Amino acid sequence: MLSFFDMSELKDGVTRQVYLTLRRDILNWRLLPGRRLSEKDIAGRMNISKTPVREAFIKLQGEGLLEIRPQRGTYVSLMDMEQIEEVRFTRYCVESTVLSLFISSPPDEKTLTAMEALLETQEQAIAERDVDGFVDSDDAFHRELFLACGKARAWSFIDHFSAQYKRLRYLSLQNYLDFGNVLDEHRAILSACRRRDSDDALRWLSRHLNKILGESEHLREKFPAYVKKSGVSRDSAAVGTTIPVQGA
Repeated sequence: MLSFFDMSELKDGVTRQVYLTLRRDILNWRLLPGRRLSEKDIAGRMNISKTPVREAFIKLQGEGLLEIRPQRGTYVSLMDMEQIEEVRFTRYCVESTVLSLFISSPPDEKTLTAMEALLETQEQAIAERDVDGFVDSDDAFHRELFLACGKARAWSFIDHFSAQYKRLRYLSLQNYLDFGNVLDEHRAILSACRRRDSDDALRWLSRHLNKILGESEHLREKFPAYVKKSGVSRDSAAVGTTIPVQGA
């Protein structure tokens, strides 16, 4: 689902399709950090002109997923851990407030039922080993809280700047394979919402969103070639075509 910001900027359908395709391939590690991308090659494979590819590149650069180097080429960006931490911090601060607001409001059975259905979707994604589907339903679960509180634009704002954070989430799921743990945390949050127990809901949200702090350090050590060094713009980077998974 495109955020408010994405929808407002991507008017052309072809550009939008290129953007969505490349964004998904970068987020789920089909295109690895450091990989060089060619406007000509992508346009040729999709049977389109280079203009929408170039426009998609610019949009992805704005999200921190691509690095366009004049006269040198376009590369999939390395993971920026400092940016990821800022997104995590912002996400937790905003979502904890939204969660408290949701629980303090009159019970919203429609939203609770929708969240329950999304947990069932996640169960199915786990059974099918569908990482893309799992992450999509994960986002949708949290988005329901924002929509219920009339904070759709706040969610769009967070989602717009969360590309680097989402890429780390994919890598974490692919390596720790903790789909079940994530689902259990969602269940605990939903249960606390149904009981109108704000303290318990916030404890589970903190555990859910902040555990990536420890995971990021482990992943930084395991995949140093994919991580941007603090304050350094990398001229050389790892190039690959396969997804880095546990045991690889």
